[in-house]
Amino acid sequence: MGCMMASKGTFKPGLFNIGLNIEKKLSSHYLNITRKKLMYDLGIAPIYIKPAIRNLVAFILFHMDLGRKRARLMLEQLIVDYPDDLNSLADLIYVYKEMGREKDAGKYKMQLDSYKDNPLCQARSILGQANALTYDWADDHNKTPKAFLKESWRILSMGDNQTEQVIKATTLIVEAYKVLKTIPETAHEKKINEKEKAVERFEKGIEKLNELNCSKEEILTWEHKLAIAHGRMETWRNRNDDCTDNRIQNFLKSLEGHSHVIDSLISVKNLEEPLKMYLAKSCIFFAQLYTTRRFSKPCIDHLSENLKKKIENLESLVDKAMELWPDGNTILIRYGRMKSSKKQFLEAIRSYNKSIELLPDKDINWFAYASRRDAYYDYSKELIAKKCYKGNIDEYLRLAYKDAEICLQSRCTQFCLLKMVEICFERARPNRHRDIKFYCQNKDFVYEALEILHETLKKRDINKDARIYALLGKYYPFISEYRKSLESIKMALELNKWSGKYPQSFSYLSMSFICFYDESKDRNLLSEFRYMLKEAKKRQCDKWVTDALKIINTNFPEMLSDLIENMIEWDARGCEDIVNEILQSGFSVRDDMRERFKMKLQEGNNQESDINGPAEIQVLETSESFEYDFFVLYSEKDKEWVNFMLRPQLEKYDDVINFRGCFPSRDFQPGERKLDSMSKAIDKSRKLLIILTPNNCQNKWIKLFSDVCILSMIKSKAKDKVVIPIIRESCEIPDSLQSNDPIDFTKKNDWDRLRMALTVNMDSTFELETKMSALRLRYFDPDEEEK
Repeated sequence: MGCMMASKGTFKPGLFNIGLNIEKKLSSHYLNITRKKLMYDLGIAPIYIKPAIRNLVAFILFHMDLGRKRARLMLEQLIVDYPDDLNSLADLIYVYKEMGREKDAGKYKMQLDSYKDNPLCQARSILGQANALTYDWADDHNKTPKAFLKESWRILSMGDNQTEQVIKATTLIVEAYKVLKTIPETAHEKKINEKEKAVERFEKGIEKLNELNCSKEEILTWEHKLAIAHGRMETWRNRNDDCTDNRIQNFLKSLEGHSHVIDSLISVKNLEEPLKMYLAKSCIFFAQLYTTRRFSKPCIDHLSENLKKKIENLESLVDKAMELWPDGNTILIRYGRMKSSKKQFLEAIRSYNKSIELLPDKDINWFAYASRRDAYYDYSKELIAKKCYKGNIDEYLRLAYKDAEICLQSRCTQFCLLKMVEICFERARPNRHRDIKFYCQNKDFVYEALEILHETLKKRDINKDARIYALLGKYYPFISEYRKSLESIKMALELNKWSGKYPQSFSYLSMSFICFYDESKDRNLLSEFRYMLKEAKKRQCDKWVTDALKIINTNFPEMLSDLIENMIEWDARGCEDIVNEILQSGFSVRDDMRERFKMKLQEGNNQESDINGPAEIQVLETSESFEYDFFVLYSEKDKEWVNFMLRPQLEKYDDVINFRGCFPSRDFQPGERKLDSMSKAIDKSRKLLIILTPNNCQNKWIKLFSDVCILSMIKSKAKDKVVIPIIRESCEIPDSLQSNDPIDFTKKNDWDRLRMALTVNMDSTFELETKMSALRLRYFDPDEEEK
């Protein structure tokens, strides 16, 4: 950075210039917890990094409610103690400008200019920025797209839609889209980017300190921090399922960094307290990092002889750490986590207990409570797996639940919420046999788990976290909510692209289908289940299909017979592999089915004309009433995706947000000319959805119908009619749709944006083109088209 990084721009001191995510205005509660932890660290930190910590504390105070005055006073005192600290000067200038005190800002600007070219000041400023970037900030958002959507629907449902109501509802939708755009693709990628910036700054700052021949102690302090930064980046790459060389390199650099600190300090006699602390931390971090990570043997074989020697003597490193800093809560926690990774849970719990006794503050020592929670829970799970019920499982789960509550009161992270969900589910004592009887002893804990999951969805961007939907699908059957379970698991599978990240999900999907079918006797469920089996086969998840068929054959053979009949009747060719697998697996099926299947294959497949009957959907009365919110144009080959994925996401999303769609297979009158039916449907529909796949784009009739539909929309007098292309599979977009921004489902299943686009029902006088532009959806102006 700075002069040392001319190719990347001029170096800018100050924490307001490095893009910390704290700018999104986190809750004062969370910021206060971080401040308390930093103040604790400040008390035991060496003098070299005290300015960096104090500056970060002031930066946090600035973002807290009523904390700006305290931040200013702290920065002023910091500059008195360290007049050449560039970050403090830059941050104080920023604070004064925010307060409108330009004269005071100018005074400190002169002081900053007098030091900004000093190489040592630059190096320490860069290191202070790197230190700030190593911290993990919360990802919660007070306002979510879902909240905006629900509020807009509530307004539109109040009665006759006056212009004011439509304006207010539309504004909420546009705000929802803006929030959606500000949320990064994944929190993991954001964390990795921050850690990459931290590593870059640490390396540049340390390089400059070496050039300036600074003290060995100061350089080693920052090298220890750099090793931790590499370890944290490897951790976030691991959470992001990154198994590439990037992650391995971070792992090796972290090991090498801690090894260098150990080699430099371990032979020094009479170490000062701060350096003794860092030597102890490097010893325990090295041991824990190697113990808890799992890499391939070739990776380990390429380690240097020095690293291999330390790995062979891990226990001695751990003993050295405990000897140097026996009352250090960091050492005790890391020691405990090492023991937990070796499944020595009781010893780990004793280590966590000692850490909490020494530092009982749940905010400062939150990590100890969280680690003890995990140890209690993992130990109870191990006892359950071994069927060792003498180990007082309920007591360990109760203690895990108690620590989980403490964690939620302190730092309510997504991981804490999901861990509490798992603990609640285990406390419900579910039936763990491999049958479909969803039974548990205490449903109250299941309800609590579901409540937390829905709360988690509110705190996160909707439709992004597959794990949450997988858990919802797992827990819903225990309260007999089978339909919700099916939709949740389907959502989880779509979000993680059927990657197999949650291997039990398809089994729960199968069991929920069985229970739902047994309860409702709804034969439409067979077509839906047939679609899911075909999708699994298509995505080469053969084992999922085999396991699902075994579950059905074991628990409900009557449904298996009905399923085969459904496949033979409606899609024998598409389900040929699945039917052959059933017939060859020795399952009990009627002999006549084999002959019928062969005959059907010879005849060719009949097409299913109507899968689901009309649903009872809430219809919004707007200023210009339409019978349908949207009309869907799609190829017959994409019908199952439309019926079983798109329709539930739009027509049956939840109790508040739902739409009325017009589907040709369901809503067209038999015997009527298709072009006439489409013309009528478009007149009755507010939006037109066109599903784009290779099947669709290559079909000359679909192209013709598409052109007719678009022309009808253009000629329509309704100003809020919009054509929305939905790219389901990669294909060449037709010329008639080139001017429309599509919703691309090949990159992500962006149901949120689709719902927002469908919800925008605006009066023609209300900045129509501006609002449509905010949603990146092209508005067709008939006059413009004629020109």
